[in-house]
This record gives sequence, C-alpha cells and structure tokens, in this order.
Amino acid sequence: MSEFRWVQSIESLEASRRWRFRPEWRTQLMAYMQLTPGMRVLEVGCGPGTFAPYLAQGLTPGGSVTGLDLDPRFVQRAQENAAREGLQDVEYVVGSAYELPFADGSFDAVTSYTGIGVLTDPQKAVAEMIRVCRPGGSISVIEAVTGRTGIVFDGVNVLPEFESYPGAARYRELRESVETWAAEHLVPRGTIGSEKFPAPALLALLGSFGLEGLQLNAWGYCHAPDDARYAQERQALRTAQYEAERQALEELRGRENFVLTSTELEELQSLSLARHRWILENPLYDWEAGISLVAAARKPS
Repeated sequence: MSEFRWVQSIESLEASRRWRFRPEWRTQLMAYMQLTPGMRVLEVGCGPGTFAPYLAQGLTPGGSVTGLDLDPRFVQRAQENAAREGLQDVEYVVGSAYELPFADGSFDAVTSYTGIGVLTDPQKAVAEMIRVCRPGGSISVIEAVTGRTGIVFDGVNVLPEFESYPGAARYRELRESVETWAAEHLVPRGTIGSEKFPAPALLALLGSFGLEGLQLNAWGYCHAPDDARYAQERQALRTAQYEAERQALEELRGRENFVLTSTELEELQSLSLARHRWILENPLYDWEAGISLVAAARKPS
C-alpha cells in the first residue's frame, strides 16, 4: 500500500463527491462512458462508494456495479452504505488495481473515476481493466482537470464578504495556510494531472492499447448548496462539509512539518465550528464546479 497516499478522509470524499452526482446529469455521463442498461460494470478505485450506486441506477434493468478499492476502510464504508440503503445491484471488494481479482472477460464495462490518476503505473492498471473486460466491452477513465482544488477544504469556494461571524478573517487566514501547505505536501504526486503525466495525455493512455472507437469528452458539474432546488438537502450538506473539514484537520495533527502550530490548529478547529453554526443560519452563496475528461473506448471483439 505504500505508493497510495490518501489525501482526503472518508467523510471528505463522501461530502465532496455525493453532491456532484445529480440524477439529471447521469444520462449524458453514461453515454460518454459508453454504458447501457443491463451491463455488468467494474469501478476501479471506488473509494467510499459514491459513484457506483449512481451508475447502478442508470443500468437498470439487469445491470450491476462492482466497486473495488485497495483501502479496506473505504470498502467497509461502501458496504455499510449499500446495506443501509438496501442496494441489491452494487457490491464492493478489496483489491489492487494492478492485480484485479477477476477472471478474464468478467465484465461488460470497466471504469475508473479519479482512481487511475493517483497511481504510479496507470498503464499497468489500464491493462488489467482491459483484461477483465469482455471483448467488445467498454473501458473508460475519468479524471478531473480543475487544477488546484483545495483538497482539504474541497467544495467550499467562499465569498468572504458574506461571512460575518466573529473570527471570520482569522479563519480564512489559517485555512489559506493549510490549503497552501496541503497543495505542496499532500496532493498525490501520481501521473495523470501532474507534470509527469498531464491530463491531456489521458487520451493517449487508452490509445496506446489499440482500443476501438476511442472518444474524449468533457463532463462538468456545478453545485450550490443555497440553490433553491436543494433546500431540503442544505442542512445535511452543510453538516457533512463541516464533519469532513473537522476530520481532515484532526488527521493533520502531528504531521511532520505541518504549517500550523498546535495552538493555531486548535484555533482553526474552534473557528471552523463557529463558522458551521453561523452557516446553518445564514446563506453563504458558495458553490462548487468542476470539469472532468472522460476517455472511453471498446475492447476489440
């Protein structure tokens, strides 16, 4: 596991991803991924299981999704979520992208959403994806091209002038210090999206395997918690954002060369709670948006 450097906590991943998968966007994304109802799909690098159920809802009737991740914590959370929600067409397993625990041709389609880009050997992972896909099946890789995302505080693009709780300016100062440090020390130095393997090379990654019908599309999303369409979800989202931030800050405690002192970290945690309480009562008008490249092709028959 040493090559995998998990940056976001489980809570952070759930909070930042769940809200970007809206039902009205699913049809277009699945078309880009070359997925159709009834397919058996494998997701490589499923994390805590936010993308697999989203796909599964578009694969009915008869379709299913298997999510795979190297981190047992992610798989356990995904399994718990699936059991709680009563999902019958989604399952999760622990495994390596480099040695997928499936026979040749086991799936109609194999995909990875922001999973391949953090690996040091994406070619090996894609080769495995192709192996377990049936002849004529779909292979797709989705990677974000949004640049620096503020990984610790993902999805909180604040308009500072709207924040008026005591200590708001100090919160922004400390948060910016953490974001700058995290971008330098915690963002995975993998391949796709880095200087070693820029995002535009995603198409070449699939093209190097001789796949058929190669396509590249851009898929975007935008979410604003104060959008009237999400009024019923607003408090749950705000609480999830706070919990993700709280957990992320706690995991930074004791990190070597961390930018904040223990006193400053405790101050930031206290201000984060004050901010959360203020946000529950006041609109913040923040929003999250992003663009991903979707490269997809078919395994030769």
